[in-house]
Order: sequence, then C-alpha cells, then structure tokens
Amino acid sequence: MREGLLRYLPGLAVVAAIGAPALVLQSQLTVSGKTVVSAVAVAIVLGVLIRNLWGLAETCKPGVSFAVKRLLRVGIALLGAQLSLGQVLRTGATAVLVVATCIVLAILVVRFLSTRMGLSDRLGTLLAVGTSICGVSAIVATAPAIEAKQEETAMAVATITVFGLLAVVVYPLLGRALGLSDVVFGTWAGTAVNDTSQVIAAGLIYSQTAGEVATVVKLTRNLFMAPVIVVLSSWYLRRGQRAEGREQRAEGRGQKGISLKSAVPGFVLGFVAMAVLNSLGVFPPMALDLIKTASSWLIVVALAGVGLETNLASLKAIGFRPFYAGLCAATFMAVVSFGLIRIFGIG
Repeated sequence: MREGLLRYLPGLAVVAAIGAPALVLQSQLTVSGKTVVSAVAVAIVLGVLIRNLWGLAETCKPGVSFAVKRLLRVGIALLGAQLSLGQVLRTGATAVLVVATCIVLAILVVRFLSTRMGLSDRLGTLLAVGTSICGVSAIVATAPAIEAKQEETAMAVATITVFGLLAVVVYPLLGRALGLSDVVFGTWAGTAVNDTSQVIAAGLIYSQTAGEVATVVKLTRNLFMAPVIVVLSSWYLRRGQRAEGREQRAEGRGQKGISLKSAVPGFVLGFVAMAVLNSLGVFPPMALDLIKTASSWLIVVALAGVGLETNLASLKAIGFRPFYAGLCAATFMAVVSFGLIRIFGIG
C-alpha cells in the first residue's frame, strides 16, 4: 500500500508546485476586490507549457492522472457546500430544457454532418454524445454500448479534447466581449462546453459565480448520459447490429453495456449532498471557509494536471475530417445553446 501511495507523489508534487503560485498570483492581482488573473487559467497554461516544452517524466504520470481523475471530483463535490439545495434545484431546473433540447439537436445534427463528411456512423455518434453531454466521459461510456472500434473511440476523444481546450480560452473572451452576466455565461458554458473539467475551468476563469452556475448546469447535463446511452444502444440493436457484433468484437470492439457508476458519477451525488448539508446549516462558518479553500485548491491542482496531460503534438494525428466535424459540432453547440438561453430568458 505504501508503494502504491509513493508512486503518486512525484506527479502530485508537480501539480502542487504549479497550483500554489497560481493561487498566490490570483490573490495578489486584484482590482477593487475583483480578481484580474484566474488561478485556473494560470495553472492550465503552465501545465501545457511544461508538458510541451520540457515533457512529463514517466514517474510523474500516475500522480498527474490521479489529480485529474480523483482530486477534481472531490473538489467538485466540495464546491456544493458553497451553494444551497434551493440554488442547485433552481439553476438545474431553469437549464434543463435548454440542456435537453441541445442534446437532442446535437446528436441528430452532428451525426448527420459527420457521416456527410465521410466519417463512420459510430464515430459520428461518439462525436455527437461527446459534444452534447459530457465530453470524454460520455464517449468512453457510449463506445461499448454501440460497439465502436478502439480507433474510433480514440479519434473521438482526441477531437473532443481539442475543442474543449479551445473553449476554455474562447468562451471567457466571447463572454467579456458580449458583456454577459455571470448567470448567462455560466449557463452557456455549462450547456455548451464539452468536458466537466473544461466547463469548470471556463466558468471560474470568468468569475466564481459563473463557475458555480456552470458546475450546476454541467452536472445536470451529466445526468442525461444514462438515458441517452440506453436509447442509442437500443437503437443500434434495432438496426440489426447484433448479428455482426461478434465479428466487430473480434476486431477490437468492446462489450455492450452501461455502467451506472459511469453514467451517474459519484461526485454528482457528492455535490448535491454537500449542498443539502449546507442548506441544513450543518457547517459552521469556519468549516465552510476550510471547505471552500480545499475545493479551490483541489480544482486548481487538478486542472494543472489537465494542462500537463495535454500533448499538443499527439493532437496532430486527428486528421482533417474529424477536425472539421469537431469544429462544426462545437460551433453548433455554442450557437444553439446561446440562442436557447436568450429565447428562454435565462439570467
């Protein structure tokens, strides 16, 4: 057990060494009490620079991966203590129609565009669910349910990762240019940006309030993963894919099925639980301050890990057609979700 823990230490030390100065820089650079530089943005940029200029040692990779996959989820769950259950339910309920509409439209449109561009039906489906629901998590959970090939899954993950990272930079800039309120921007980011880590990064770069709203909307969106995967799996079965499933699995495709744990992640339940406890007044002021500090720290170091895991050279292997399909998907989600937010008068 001790050896298992020791293997994470080098990577955790690296993300901590990035996160600490990022948080200090954020606290020092303020104007009229408002943050000028986001610790999240600094951590991601430093992580990307370190990985692509100097590389990441093999001994650091387990700890960095642990930060991205585990610490981020703990940080998100603790973030729930900064909100009340009423706030969570109101924000989620307000956005649910926008989220549901975007998911349905994105799956239909992105699949259509992908196949028109010459991509396989399954790759188009993976790009669609990755764009509309939960980025990489949705792709990984959906792939075995529709018997996608390993290379199709890898291609979809790479494409979605590229446009998710671009969104972290572009969305806050667009939000500032358009003069969006924290609620509108948070709802937009939570609805349109791909992966949970990228949503939180974009939201917190904009403001703390936008980050909280984006998190609630994104977690609401994540809950759609289970029904969407079930529907897609059933649809592929009805199309007669079951007969050739054995041959496809021999070619490297996974087994069908859906994991409840992957479809409804534990950190979503943890987030809601913390909001419930906060609503009941369980946490004294000092405890809330500690939880807020711990949540901020965990999120920043985890997103430093996201930067460290971004190998720009490997993203060149995506190819033109998946890249253009991903660009169309990302643009579609941005425009449609923003339009629906305006139509429904959110914020």
